[in-house]
Amino acid sequence: MKPGGNDVIQIDMLFKLAGLGVVVAVIHQVLTRAGREELATLATVAGVVIALFMVVELISQLLSSVKSIFQLY
Repeated sequence: MKPGGNDVIQIDMLFKLAGLGVVVAVIHQVLTRAGREELATLATVAGVVIALFMVVELISQLLSSVKSIFQLY
């Protein structure tokens, strides 16, 4: 692992995803207690979609690394 490399970015992404999870969980609980189960489910789905958009770039980098390591394509 290189100091100052991609590890810092990945840890930052991990904290962002954890924060997003906490916020979505709180919103879900508040809406459920208020009797708005449909909106709670919608908020959870929106949180998952946002998380997937955040992770797409990392998955792309992973696949590119695998492709270059195994000299595919």
